[in-house]
Amino acid sequence: MPGVAAGVVLEEMSSASVSRGSLPPGPRLPPVIQAILRIWRYQQFREQCYARYGDTFTLHFGGLPQSVLTRDRGAIRRLFSGDPLSLRHGNDILRTGLGDGSLMMLEPAQHLRRRKLVSPPFHGKRVRSYARLSEDLVAQELDRVAPGEVLVVQPFAQALTLEVILRAALGISDASVRKRLHEIFDVLTTPRNSLALLLPTLTRRARWNLLSRPVWRLMDELDELLLGHIAATRADPSLAQRQDILAMLVSARDERGEGLSDAELRDELATLITAGHETTATAIAWGVELLAHNPAVAERARSEAAYLEATVKEVLRLYPPLPVGAARHPLEPFAIGRWTIPPEVLILADAAGVHHDPEVYRQPNVFRPERFIDEPPDSVSFLPFGGGAHRCLGAALAMLELQTVLGATLERLELAPVASELARPVARAVTIAPGGGGRVLVLRKRPHAFAPSAHAKAAHE
Repeated sequence: MPGVAAGVVLEEMSSASVSRGSLPPGPRLPPVIQAILRIWRYQQFREQCYARYGDTFTLHFGGLPQSVLTRDRGAIRRLFSGDPLSLRHGNDILRTGLGDGSLMMLEPAQHLRRRKLVSPPFHGKRVRSYARLSEDLVAQELDRVAPGEVLVVQPFAQALTLEVILRAALGISDASVRKRLHEIFDVLTTPRNSLALLLPTLTRRARWNLLSRPVWRLMDELDELLLGHIAATRADPSLAQRQDILAMLVSARDERGEGLSDAELRDELATLITAGHETTATAIAWGVELLAHNPAVAERARSEAAYLEATVKEVLRLYPPLPVGAARHPLEPFAIGRWTIPPEVLILADAAGVHHDPEVYRQPNVFRPERFIDEPPDSVSFLPFGGGAHRCLGAALAMLELQTVLGATLERLELAPVASELARPVARAVTIAPGGGGRVLVLRKRPHAFAPSAHAKAAHE
């Protein structure tokens, strides 16, 4: 679509009234063209829409319900701080991969009960205890990198983050099981299979549906492996001594003394793996490439733990792996500016739009970690993990892992960019990743090894 992308014609969609509300204007391009532009020219498409329509506009991507994208922080604050029982999740596109019992698929009242049950393992000392495993694994991987090598960061980071989840979160000690799960997720995240998982029409189990048939075979094998591991965990005589997230979820009980079923645990594990490794790996890929292009930032982040944390936040601001910070269906008409959005329309809180709004961040396209030290943003100005009752449960774990991996990379390697410009952002399933996977040149290995837990401890004490 080079002709369309080079100069997108954004004919105005009228502010047509719909039942009990009205929609803001937006592009009148066919849904399939809007979907293609979202994949191949996301930044340009979004910026052109903001320039023409203002902070809120209507979109219609192929396979998704009609949507309103907004960077209006007042509206986003109300999405996050309003009565959680008045908002339904907008994550139905992920249902095939995550399952009906995933926290991300539950309706408001169920969501509140489940979140209270499953949240303890994702906070405090439990999260910090995973730092050593992350450090050991990243050290092993970086030791294999040779000077003069062009390192493609995305696949490297995906293998690393998935291994951390399989060991620290699921407690899988069997190397052959971990190896097969790596193979399954590598195949599931190819562009074709991502498409088969995300488009509702293509996810049906039907004889005619040749595209999704291989996906369903993999999903069936994934279910078998996860359910087998859950059963083994329940039967483990040392369950009470285990520190992994699955062991704690198996033991968790709500106020009525009820725990999670095997099916619910399977869906929570699928959510943890899917949401935890692809997004974190994408952030690592952006971070490594940005640091290769900004040696002064890399030098300071190497020696200052607080600056390293600010650098991670600036990476997530510039390139949030999930450009949409929240997706909600209001259960009653929802006002944004002069528009009243009806319940059947999906409201998308645009994290990337807020992060690049010059009214929120001075010089928004400049990589400047100091901004998070000098003028920390408020809760609706920094949205890589969403917000409100649906804020990402794994945010603390992701931040720790990002600081650990980027800190270890800076300690062990001296890097240089392979091109004069940063990689072009491209859609990769639901994330926005660096084109080519984030490529950097390894100039040399540094003589001083990464001190275990130094960055992670300093950042969380």
